[in-house]
Amino acid sequence: MATALVVFWATGFGAFLWGADHKTSDATPDKYRDTDFAACADFTARSTEIPRDAAEVARTWYPEISKDGTLLCSFTSTDRQRPLVELQASWFATTAAQSGSEHATTNFTGATAVSNDDSPVGLTFGEKARWLPQKSQTDCGLIFLDRNAVFQIHYTAAAPSGNPESCRGPLRKIAQALYNAAQPR
Repeated sequence: MATALVVFWATGFGAFLWGADHKTSDATPDKYRDTDFAACADFTARSTEIPRDAAEVARTWYPEISKDGTLLCSFTSTDRQRPLVELQASWFATTAAQSGSEHATTNFTGATAVSNDDSPVGLTFGEKARWLPQKSQTDCGLIFLDRNAVFQIHYTAAAPSGNPESCRGPLRKIAQALYNAAQPR
């Protein structure tokens, strides 16, 4: 009788408990990985749309703990402070509990909850995109999801304009350039 109880625990009830806490991640491989994600200087080297002066503000990644990471870059013209492009790119690695894509989607959804602007972004790449709240008349920002990565881009125009499209038009081009430069090599 004791043997049957042990077998039931190992095959029945134990499996039931494991299934309640364990979620099988999807089979989609991670597109972006810690080992090949571009550095800030790589973005300027790979695209003429991005202002030439790149500063890597921060790069967080702890290979002994996680394969997730975040890169913060600031790009400006070499002779002036504007236009200014700021990039925050975060990538998420698949774990036993959650796929990198699921983690990125959760991050994207939480970050876009602060935006009330549902107007179309008009990007031809990535899976989802939203406008971020404007900080000033010269600033605009967007966020987009691409598989297991989330890209937030802020653009400050060289000259102020009351028309949001005068900021958003150049931002779309820069977002395309950053997306192309970020593609794994």
